[in-house]
Amino acid sequence: MIYIEQVGEITDEIEMAFTLLIPQLSPHCNIPCGEDLQKLVALPGNYLFIARNTQIVGTLTLVVIHTPSGKKAWIEDVVVDTSARGQKIGELLVRHAVSFAAELGVTSINLTSRPDRVAANKLYRSIGFELRETNVYRLDTNKYTLPDLFPDGE
Repeated sequence: MIYIEQVGEITDEIEMAFTLLIPQLSPHCNIPCGEDLQKLVALPGNYLFIARNTQIVGTLTLVVIHTPSGKKAWIEDVVVDTSARGQKIGELLVRHAVSFAAELGVTSINLTSRPDRVAANKLYRSIGFELRETNVYRLDTNKYTLPDLFPDGE
């Protein structure tokens, strides 16, 4: 039986799970330490969920933001351990996050997924997420200094 839990306090078990799970999401991501994870769950609007049976086998982060156009959410960093894939754990995590967000009065939920993640994209569509025609832009602030970003001293 798989259980979905909201994380409020980071334990050694949770920190170790992220050490194993984050590289499966992307080998280029920094692995968060326990202190990083505790800061994440302490931030208002951040909700960290784990899936577990006898051990932690998946995670998802839900971020709720308030904007002038409404209360919105982003689902980030959905990852299920390779040993547990194919058991609908990702679906349970996403459905739980959608239900949780709806209870908070969120009007829309966004997420991104690389096109090569075929199973994940199929899952998101099956739940009701629609592919949007949009441009997603990213600026990696680690690549720039403030003078690079504001050459006129703004």
